[in-house]
Amino acid sequence: MKGLIACQIQDVNRLATDILGITLALDAESFSYRAGQYIDLVLADGSRRSFSIASGTCTSSTIDVHVREVTGSQFIANVLETRGKTGSLAIAGPFGELYYRGEPQAPGSAIILMASGTGFSSIKAIIEALLETGSQHPVHLYWGGRCGADLYLKSWVARVMEMMPCLSFTPVLSDPQPEDQWSGRGGNVHQAVMADFPDMRHCHIYACGAPIVVESARRDFSERCGLPTSQFIA
Repeated sequence: MKGLIACQIQDVNRLATDILGITLALDAESFSYRAGQYIDLVLADGSRRSFSIASGTCTSSTIDVHVREVTGSQFIANVLETRGKTGSLAIAGPFGELYYRGEPQAPGSAIILMASGTGFSSIKAIIEALLETGSQHPVHLYWGGRCGADLYLKSWVARVMEMMPCLSFTPVLSDPQPEDQWSGRGGNVHQAVMADFPDMRHCHIYACGAPIVVESARRDFSERCGLPTSQFIA
């Protein structure tokens, strides 16, 4: 596959009923990217899909991606069928402008990480990069899903918060199920962010998830909360 990096599936872990964590071993000594970026998975027939890199170590010979198994979609099934085969799977990239830009210089600036669903994969990579830098700047994580199962790495977040006291976490569910026994925040995740930060002039937002969530946030944060467009990174 010309211009691509060949890879093989090294490991597959089920993170939730319909979400897989896939570790890819790359046919390269190292692969450099910025935490938050994405790659395309490319099959031998040329079909491809984009997936965020979920690991924050930015020079590595392995990378992790989180994928949702969608009923009726054959692409992920075809990717999984390449396990143990050579020459059947590759990546292209890295791509994307979503990556950590460093601590804001203005006093009192807030770093807000906003994810919906498996968009958390990019945000996870950014959090891991922040951990590596030892940053003490306050970071506010908002993760939205339909029900509790969509917040598939809540336990990982809890462990990271023990190592990163500057990190706060606000989970938001739009349609919690009875088994969730939910007493937390409800509605849309970007509206929860606006409720907590009605003045965003000094906020720096990193957002990843469903396009409608990201674009609604981009519009509303700017029009209703005064966020400078250059401070919305997605």
